[in-house]
Amino acid sequence: MITQKELLKKAMRPWSTGGFLREWLANETVFPLEIPFKTPSGRTLTSDFGKIRDWIATLSSHSKSEKGTGYQLEYKTINHNQLGQQRLPHKIVFEDRNDWLDFIGRKTAFRQFDEIAGMTRRQLPDAMQFLSRKPLKALEYAESWHQLIKVCRYFQIRPRPDRYIRQLDIQGVDTKFIENHKGILTELLTLVLEEEDFDDSVTGLSENGFERRYGLRFDESLIRFRLLDSDQPVTDMSVPLSQFVEQPVSTVYITENKVNGLTFPAVTDAMVIFGLGYGIRSLGSVEWLKDKQITYWGDVDTHGFSILSVVRSMFPQTQSLLMDQTTLDEHKHLCVQEAESKRFNGSPDNLTQPESQLLDDLQNNRQGENLRLEQERIGYSYVMQSLR
Repeated sequence: MITQKELLKKAMRPWSTGGFLREWLANETVFPLEIPFKTPSGRTLTSDFGKIRDWIATLSSHSKSEKGTGYQLEYKTINHNQLGQQRLPHKIVFEDRNDWLDFIGRKTAFRQFDEIAGMTRRQLPDAMQFLSRKPLKALEYAESWHQLIKVCRYFQIRPRPDRYIRQLDIQGVDTKFIENHKGILTELLTLVLEEEDFDDSVTGLSENGFERRYGLRFDESLIRFRLLDSDQPVTDMSVPLSQFVEQPVSTVYITENKVNGLTFPAVTDAMVIFGLGYGIRSLGSVEWLKDKQITYWGDVDTHGFSILSVVRSMFPQTQSLLMDQTTLDEHKHLCVQEAESKRFNGSPDNLTQPESQLLDDLQNNRQGENLRLEQERIGYSYVMQSLR
């Protein structure tokens, strides 16, 4: 015997799966919509006649014949050996859309979807496929759908605008709106823009993904570097990544620690880049670095070797500096412990055999508990000697 709760759950299914809205967009229909249920058996009639009578009364009291809207009840008459003729519910049917929407409480939501669909057909027809694929997601944005359409139309007219989001003048849309809706805008813009009007290789929103994908400006990473043998008045500089032009050197040192970058010894025909950490991945777009001799100096710990592998994946010619067993042996008394929760446990692909062995030793605590030798603990004279 189906309860009102179970009946509502089954009736909701075409809505909660999005099936009804998809079929409505395609001018198809699910009506009349029949809700399956089990009718009581003759044995149940005998043992629970009172419960069945109450169940029938409840079903009837919530039906369209009593409430003026909702489901229709269809009955069939059976002959029972003990109880004689009995009239039992045989079918529960929603004959049309309005009765069904009223019962599941989605009249307002459907009206909103109808408005969204009409607006999209008129103003942004290429986005109709989004409504077909993800009707319920579109409905989540019902209140702001008109603004989403305005943003999409702006990019259709002005693809790759080469401006900051703050500079986009879209009537009725403030820049905070775009910042807060990058996810849904990415899905819509991918559908409505021409292939040449965005960079399909950029996926996700991290690291200014939305801005890079759709040709917007953004607050770029600053690259800080020092020229190590220059007689120019300015040798310590920070520039946006896009303005990091080729420097007149043949050797490039990269070090994570800021102070070590500031105090890096003078080296002929060389420069040092410092302070990037895992942000070092941004250097992968700097083509001219591929023609330089590159040396990376990181901590002798699990993350130091992980970052070294990242650098070498971009620049295979990279050598490491002071990241070897000898350096560790001579400075073990200066080592600290790497926090267990922050250790890197992966297996980088771009390490030499000695580097991989040392990383494996550190990860498995063969030379000490969570051993870590930070760059700045290595004596300055030792660094000078190694460079020589």
